[in-house]
Amino acid sequence: MIEAQRSIATRAIALAIVAFDVADIRLQTGYSGSLLTLAALIALLCLNDGTLPALGMTRVPIQGWRYWCRAALWIGLAVGVVVALAAGAWVLLGGTLPLTGTPPSFSALFFMCVYAPVYEEVVYRSLLTVAVAPSLGPRGTIACSGAVFALIHLLRGNASPENQIAGFFLEWAFLKSGTILVPMAMHSAGNLIALSMQVAGWYWLAAR
Repeated sequence: MIEAQRSIATRAIALAIVAFDVADIRLQTGYSGSLLTLAALIALLCLNDGTLPALGMTRVPIQGWRYWCRAALWIGLAVGVVVALAAGAWVLLGGTLPLTGTPPSFSALFFMCVYAPVYEEVVYRSLLTVAVAPSLGPRGTIACSGAVFALIHLLRGNASPENQIAGFFLEWAFLKSGTILVPMAMHSAGNLIALSMQVAGWYWLAAR
């Protein structure tokens, strides 16, 4: 009975944090849920005697880091192909591709490559998995995580093709590797590529 209650409480806390973050993005309150998320993680670990495998708080992937370096390259290639096809189709249909520029800054680098990957992966991979995996199973969890990840980028006005599909790959990588560090690293690398393109766009626009 105690184990059942502990499981229900664990899932309820995790789901509440995910729901809160989505609502915060939707309402654009500007409130950062970092401290609340940290408090939730501590509460979950306390509820589960200091360990909760579903959170993925381990340092080494099940398959090792070499496997995931290769996998990340293939996943990056797949996402790149999808983005290129989507961009090409959009241009052929008469659309124009928006060119955005971001000036180089440490704050942009920190936010996109450190803060966002860590925070979003904890919320939309670790906590969401804890909340829904027991009911949905691996495939349902991948679908749920990918859909919610796409939704938050849609709400933020950043519904680019890579953001709409990345969540599915990241959740798959999380479940397969058994550690949150794999999707964090992949997320950070993807954002670094995006930031580099934005900085290049800023220099190009400035030179026109």
